[in-house]
Amino acid sequence: MIRISIQTATSLPPRLMLACLLAWILASTALSAGTLQPTGTDSPDLDFNLADLKDATHTLSEYRGKVVAVNFWASWCPPCIREMPSMQRLQNKLTDEAFVMLPVNVGEKKNKVWKFVKLINFNVPTLLDPNSETFNAWDVSVLPTSFLLDKQGHIRYRVQGDLEWDSGEVVAVIEELINEVQENKP
Repeated sequence: MIRISIQTATSLPPRLMLACLLAWILASTALSAGTLQPTGTDSPDLDFNLADLKDATHTLSEYRGKVVAVNFWASWCPPCIREMPSMQRLQNKLTDEAFVMLPVNVGEKKNKVWKFVKLINFNVPTLLDPNSETFNAWDVSVLPTSFLLDKQGHIRYRVQGDLEWDSGEVVAVIEELINEVQENKP
């Protein structure tokens, strides 16, 4: 987990940012692993209106009827980068299910994010929060932070730190949420 203000991180000189990044990679490998934490049923209904890398606009409410994973990340965050391959594998595994992964890049310019996702061959549609407005509205202070929402758009789980998204435990929780609403349909 990284606790740092987005403005502080993006205003560091490039060499200092690189040095911090390398130090963090060496120090954080085992320290940042997160686990899904239930949030209960009283979670606030949050929405957003964010553009993706192709300038298409996405609102969270348009995904009602699907289980949604919202993941806040940045390209300078080693734990964020570590979890991205498992996010890609999960999205590929659940392509035909009522599930969508929505990674939200925080505080970076579109061109930088585009170059980064191309560099690592990350093919999950990536949303942009260049001014950190959604990041702040969702009361996030740690990168990466993720939320797992049920089909009605309620936050059911939260995780701070990187997660192995395609692990059996996480997939089971997501599948349970996918099936939960289907059982209640008339």
